[in-house]
Amino acid sequence: MLATLRPMNFSPDELQQELARTEATFALAIRHAGGGHDPALERQLDGHGRSLRAMLDADAALVVDDAIDAAKRVLDAADPTAPLLMLEMARTNLAAVARRSSRLRDAA
Repeated sequence: MLATLRPMNFSPDELQQELARTEATFALAIRHAGGGHDPALERQLDGHGRSLRAMLDADAALVVDDAIDAAKRVLDAADPTAPLLMLEMARTNLAAVARRSSRLRDAA
């Protein structure tokens, strides 16, 4: 028998706290831009990605993945200028999706 996956319930405050922790990790990635592969930081980013995907709807998973991938590209890039711009756009999109999700949960 297959288990049915149900969305987990998170408060808007929990979502904002996870988003703040993710932003702090993005800031750390920016400080290490162009520094090369950092396994510990990449694991931290992956953990944030899993948490945010669980908190947001399925449509937001792509936005979460884009932001996490952009942060990893910042680390690995020899010239991080373009990846930094991509990360900034991905962070903006992620914040907008999180705000929309919080508003929808408040309205429900």
